Amino acid sequence: MEGFVIMDKLSSYLVISPPFLQDNEPSSVILFATRTGATYQLPRATWEKLSNNEFSAMPDSMLTELRQAKVLVPYEENELRTILNENRNAIENNKHLNYVIQPTAHCQLGCGYCGQQHSRVQLSEINEQAIVEDVRRRLAAGKFAELNLCWFGAEPLAGMRGMRSLTPLLKRVAEAAGSEYRASIITNGLAMSPSVGAELVDDLHVVSITVSLDGTAAYHDARRHTKMGRATYNRILANLLSLVAAVGERPVEIKVRCNVDRENADGVIPLLHELHERGIHRRIQFYVAPIHGWGNDAHLRSLGPEEFAELEIAWLCEMAMLGFNVSLIPAVQRVVCLAVQPQAALVDAHGGLFNCTEVSYVPAYGDPNTYSLGNVRQGESGSARALLGNFNDEVEAGRYDCGSCRMLPVCGGACPKEWDEGRKPCPSAKRNMPERLLLAMALPRIAAGGTPTDADHLRRRSVAAPLA
Repeated sequence: MEGFVIMDKLSSYLVISPPFLQDNEPSSVILFATRTGATYQLPRATWEKLSNNEFSAMPDSMLTELRQAKVLVPYEENELRTILNENRNAIENNKHLNYVIQPTAHCQLGCGYCGQQHSRVQLSEINEQAIVEDVRRRLAAGKFAELNLCWFGAEPLAGMRGMRSLTPLLKRVAEAAGSEYRASIITNGLAMSPSVGAELVDDLHVVSITVSLDGTAAYHDARRHTKMGRATYNRILANLLSLVAAVGERPVEIKVRCNVDRENADGVIPLLHELHERGIHRRIQFYVAPIHGWGNDAHLRSLGPEEFAELEIAWLCEMAMLGFNVSLIPAVQRVVCLAVQPQAALVDAHGGLFNCTEVSYVPAYGDPNTYSLGNVRQGESGSARALLGNFNDEVEAGRYDCGSCRMLPVCGGACPKEWDEGRKPCPSAKRNMPERLLLAMALPRIAAGGTPTDADHLRRRSVAAPLA
């Protein structure tokens, strides 16, 4: 028709579930718009009209909502460029200064998949003073509403002296800058006795604690043992139970991470049942992470991406039926990690500066370390930050596969270092998102004792009502 202008097109950043039947009605699909995180149930016939660009057959109110959700986008829009520009803008205007401190280079464990080389080095007083000044400078460089401090390892609880001395100093620096202080810790949990757990929460103001359990004792102790080969599972679990009891209903986030490869995949469900039987399943956030390369060849023992994604659905179903908190639909992620944030940094126990949590203490990256930004006493030097920091530019230039992936808005590219080293760190949701969408609809019935294969339990939603 003369003068007719095409206004809309279907976004390239959509995930669609398999069609399903509900209450003997015509089949439906679930649509996930990854650019906004919006999720809808649509009649299959409506989806077919959308996919055939039959927009004129739909009510104006529906079209308006689909445009707001970025299901429909302007015909001339370069979506990848828009997404990457949104990422860059979010980085530029980030209100959180993320700062990671490794108070020691020591760890009691001898995990076979760890790429770090441990030593009994602790932060010196000189480096502690330099950290305080470094944080002060970084807070002054931006309008940060929060100092997000993470105690990291090796094993941070082996460096409690540094944590105790730095916490009040950094809190005062944050307060002087008008920023809220928020601390988290990632620990193996072995030294997290009841008194240490209480100290973390009460005195060191830690509001997020992550502990790793790689399955039940038979699986965990075969891989996360001490350097002398001693078992650790029972002690870590006891410490975790004490922590949960001590925290009670206070707003402290407790996460349990299960690192999985071919050797312990069968240990995930037994671990879920143990945590359930211990009565802490509703108080923790449990998640499974695939083993990946850490300056070594640990990724060679990993499950294949498709195999992991399939097993993960089974684990998520088991979690739902046991009453765990289940996270199925990823949120939009504009700032992928520490690497792309200009003021973010990690300081190791030697005073080394990095913009990645997986490169310090790793001999494979050389001496000097390929990713070193310098030293906290002298400040950053050289151009190493750009190796990972220019990730969005590299995606736009077509160096990585992210530019053609519909999941880019919710994974952000996952791990710049993995891409830089020639591996594809794509999250499992890329391969099992359609099944996740169906499971998200099934959760109410599963929690009531149903099964994830039932079809009549799916919550009814229209295009005007996103999923909760």
